[in-house]
Amino acid sequence: MAPSDSLSLAPHGIFFSESLREDDGGSASSQQQEVFAFPVGEAFASGDASGGTAVPPPPPPAAKPEKKRRRPALSCEQCRRRKIRCDRSLPCVNCIKAKISPCTYAPTHIPASRARRTTAGQAGGGDVPARSAPVTSTQGHSPTTNARPGRSPSSVQSSTMGSASGASTVDALAARVRELEQKLAETCHITHPAEDKLVECEQREEEEPAPMKGTVSKTRFFGQSHWMNGADMFPNILNVLRNAEVRKVEPHAIFLKCKTLARAIKAHRLKPISSNNLGKTIPERQLADQLVDAYFRTFEGVVRILHGPTFRAEYERYWQNPDAASEVFVMQLQLCMAIGATVYDDIFSLHSAAMQWVHEVQIWLMLPPEKSRMTIAGIQIMCMLVIAKACCAVGQDLTWVSTGGLIRQAMYMGLHRDPKHLGNMSVYRSEMRRRLWATILELNLQSSYDAGGPPLLSSKHYDTKLPANLNDDQLSDEPDSSRQPTSNPEELTDMSVQLALIKSQPLRLAIIKHVNEFRSKESYPETLRLNSELTKACRTLTETLAALSQAQRRSSRAIFNQFHSALIQMFTYRCFLSLHQPMLARSAEDPTYYYSRKVSLDSSLKLAQICGLATPRYPAAPPGALDPTTCFDRLITNGSGVFRIVPVQTLFSIALEFIKKKEEQRESLGGMPPMGCSELRTVLTAAQEWSQRRLRSTETNIKGYCFMTAGIALAEAIEVGMSQEEIDRVVIDAGAKASMRSYELLKEVAEREGVPLDDNEEGMVPTEASTVESMEGIMDMPFDWMGDLEWDAMGGFPWSKGAVGMPQQMDSVDPSVVSQF
Repeated sequence: MAPSDSLSLAPHGIFFSESLREDDGGSASSQQQEVFAFPVGEAFASGDASGGTAVPPPPPPAAKPEKKRRRPALSCEQCRRRKIRCDRSLPCVNCIKAKISPCTYAPTHIPASRARRTTAGQAGGGDVPARSAPVTSTQGHSPTTNARPGRSPSSVQSSTMGSASGASTVDALAARVRELEQKLAETCHITHPAEDKLVECEQREEEEPAPMKGTVSKTRFFGQSHWMNGADMFPNILNVLRNAEVRKVEPHAIFLKCKTLARAIKAHRLKPISSNNLGKTIPERQLADQLVDAYFRTFEGVVRILHGPTFRAEYERYWQNPDAASEVFVMQLQLCMAIGATVYDDIFSLHSAAMQWVHEVQIWLMLPPEKSRMTIAGIQIMCMLVIAKACCAVGQDLTWVSTGGLIRQAMYMGLHRDPKHLGNMSVYRSEMRRRLWATILELNLQSSYDAGGPPLLSSKHYDTKLPANLNDDQLSDEPDSSRQPTSNPEELTDMSVQLALIKSQPLRLAIIKHVNEFRSKESYPETLRLNSELTKACRTLTETLAALSQAQRRSSRAIFNQFHSALIQMFTYRCFLSLHQPMLARSAEDPTYYYSRKVSLDSSLKLAQICGLATPRYPAAPPGALDPTTCFDRLITNGSGVFRIVPVQTLFSIALEFIKKKEEQRESLGGMPPMGCSELRTVLTAAQEWSQRRLRSTETNIKGYCFMTAGIALAEAIEVGMSQEEIDRVVIDAGAKASMRSYELLKEVAEREGVPLDDNEEGMVPTEASTVESMEGIMDMPFDWMGDLEWDAMGGFPWSKGAVGMPQQMDSVDPSVVSQF
């Protein structure tokens, strides 16, 4: 068809191309099929009845025809090459039938897929075209058509007359840009900053699964900072003791005997509690005074919860008329005494009473109406409850769970926002809110380290400022907005110790995220960077503590003591163990991680010194003595939770180094023994004594003592060059001796606490003849020797009864993980 023969039937809605050129990439036959047609009843009515094309009227004689824009190619390149009609899908039907891949379009047109959304690679060129398919709104559901965007019948009609509108071209370009942005966002999962998608499913499916980074034990998942992961570094001990359980040899029989007696002791310590008699077990005032003073001289100086003058005034009013005291204050008083009882004496003689006080507070928090606990006093009780559970071994394994509820209640009350945003508060109210929020952050951090869980909180979730360095009696009722409290950072006050601990809080938060968040990037350089930052923080802490000690010598009031210094150092130095624990298992085979082994040993020796495991123990002080050094030693002996976890992790690292040095000595060419072995042996011997003190106090689980004794025996057997069979026999014998010694200690505790013992003690131990029959089904019970590593008693309740051991037995720990917390 010649250019002069082109037809224009604008009134009927039909438009033919002006010309057919070879640079369009097609032929005349294929281009003639690409016609925009609309209902034109009159045109076809006047045509031939046989289907012939109606003869168009002659063009107007006047009016010079305007130059028409070339129509873009709408068919795919494969159909245009084959000269067949294309349905303009992606891929089109013809390409699917012919099994042609890929089905491509010219950059000037990207049709919407009728079967699935296009990917970035299928979208084609990056040049912005002059025309585009209509953009489907992300909020609407209108289908994509094959017509060109923004072209209604009226616009088509104007195109037939050759009028090109500049505004129409701009709209088309804008629509095309929006379409490309939408396709890019759908392909790459780009979210707007205001959006908060939990999981991008399509992207996550393409990613490799995240590493395990932890251990599954029954119904719990322990992250990398959990102490139990350290036990996997001693397969020579665990496997031998587990085999002893399978073969029903002597250590396992003695262990069953200890287990039965331990359960009787724990059951005797649990007292019945009634919700109608809460707060009715307060002791005499003389003992209550000692317990309250013990709390304020120890924990209250490090984690600020109570306002000293206010509590003391309420305490005096309570003893004037106990019946008139509010339940809120009675609950606070019981928690103060429960925490103070931990450091009252060496054997925790008030353990049963302390457990009852804690249980009563837990019941009180659950009683309706729960909204009445949404107060500052309620937050204080919840904070003290977290500490009391760790000290008194009441559900200490679940403090991370209860701390999560504490955080949410605090945020619900607005403690995560600085008081200046919440109205005109007094200095007293503002500073108490800031102190409580700082304490909540610290409790959440420590519980995350203990449980091996992520903190689930970051600095973007709150804007509360740090508390001011003020004494309690300086908190006045003046408006906080009109009188900003003036505080000297160098002055020794009631807040100085907590402020020293808060300085390293952001770094310790970054470390726990690095270790326990399973999607965190695995990077040993990042681990080393965090180690360097933590080393600087520890040096700063040492300088701060030295300054506080000098200030205390000049002060007339006792504020800072050795208990405070030891506690905040333990909270800080423990981060080294959690940071490098994932690399310890690999350090023996891969020299790349030898630095982690060295740092773990150095920090463990420091923690052993802090916990009193590296120096001779002070003589036992009389009950009620509140010497700071004695108090911390009693806390490590009587306490649970973090006060038991940190020493255990410390001893794991030291025992591992001691065994490795003995192995290296055996494989060396001879000569002098390796340096440092005598110091390590001293610490491990002190650890054995510490384990026995715990059994005399409140501990009922003998596995720690047996494990430590077997580790020392293993190292000595390696040193003398015994065979593997002889080494296994030595380890079993050491475990048997430790079990027997543990049973003797538990009997002393039972007699002291009035626990009735079975007259026929031998009946608790299977005899040789009846071993097989009596041990039937024993593997279904949590009696397996070190099988489930259930060193914690879950607060004295038999939660694990009938449960099997660890399904993976620590095999799921990924030692290649080299980053976090």
